[in-house]
Amino acid sequence: MSQTPLEGSVQVKPQSNVYTLLMIVSILSLSVAIIVVLTNLMMPVKQSGYGLGFGEIISPLKMPK
Repeated sequence: MSQTPLEGSVQVKPQSNVYTLLMIVSILSLSVAIIVVLTNLMMPVKQSGYGLGFGEIISPLKMPK
């Protein structure tokens, strides 16, 4: 269902501050998610982590032949 503006009305665009705020919130959310995942991957196995080093996380996956 579409809406047509009434005669004599003016369409107002949101200020650019709204888009800047949304971008900042999304970048912060993504950063927090990445930090949580890396923390869980690098945490020692004794503390219910995976015990991976940073080099193991970014190295290419070696598939068995």
